[in-house]
Amino acid sequence: MSDQSSSDSQGQPSGSTGHSQPGPGGHLSSGYLHEQSWAERNGFPIWLMAFAWVIISFLMFQLVGTAAAVVYFLLTTDDPLVFDPAMLIENIDVLFIANSMSQILFLGLATWFVTGLVTSGRRSVFLRLQADSRTVPVMLQTMLLIVAIQPLIWLLSWLNAQIPFGDGYIAFEESQIEMLKNFLTGDHVVLITLIHVGLVPSVCEEVLFRGYFQRALEKSWGIWAAIIIGGLLFGIYHIRLTQVIPLSAIGMLLAWIVWKSDSLLPAITGHFVNNGGSVILASMYPEYMMEQMAVSELPPLWLLLISLGVTVMLLRFINQTTKRE
Repeated sequence: MSDQSSSDSQGQPSGSTGHSQPGPGGHLSSGYLHEQSWAERNGFPIWLMAFAWVIISFLMFQLVGTAAAVVYFLLTTDDPLVFDPAMLIENIDVLFIANSMSQILFLGLATWFVTGLVTSGRRSVFLRLQADSRTVPVMLQTMLLIVAIQPLIWLLSWLNAQIPFGDGYIAFEESQIEMLKNFLTGDHVVLITLIHVGLVPSVCEEVLFRGYFQRALEKSWGIWAAIIIGGLLFGIYHIRLTQVIPLSAIGMLLAWIVWKSDSLLPAITGHFVNNGGSVILASMYPEYMMEQMAVSELPPLWLLLISLGVTVMLLRFINQTTKRE
């Protein structure tokens, strides 16, 4: 079986033939394999498998990560018959280590194997784990873009905060923020925090959402459905309803960049800059960072206008960079 080329998977329907199909920017994609994937041979819609896997991987990631932390405490405590949930909060480092291991196992590695069920070609191509001459310029542009859009994200966060939520849910989110604050402002080396909060989620979440899920929906429903639905699901996935609008917007933006560049690497880079920037700000200005997470007021108008102008300029640069002859 021959390998699938990097341009043969620009959102073609799963039942398409081997004829050339137009991709982004009007270019032609060719060499589509006639062989069917395991899902196609057995009559499983790949869009349904994509939704199912996002739910399953999320549940497994949460359950196994928490269970691993609990088991650690039971094995290391003097009285294993008495477990106090407060131990998780007091030893937040252990919880984050277990969380990272669980992300790598289920969102990353397991997604890699599940991808083999929905493609007859190379999994790395399906997930867009590839690069060409445009990739590095787009990665740099995406890094700048993530910095430039922060005031706009601040505005979206403020708008999201105007949606009324129950006191019980607000208390839950405040406890989550407090846990994150304790970890970000802890005594450990900033590099360790960058790995757990920046690097691991950037790779694993991108493989799951902009890699596997987006490609599956592209092949079934088209690119714009993949971008919008994938972005919304990405926002909900973080279990922070007070931030679902800005998180969804970031997800859609990264999805568009992945589609245009035909590479997952710019999204991984942008995701890391977004998360890593929060880590660095929290380590340098912890109180300011926590105030920003609360989002109690609008950003200054002048800052929004600058952010909007630079964002539009960078989007045009990315669009121009990713144009194909």
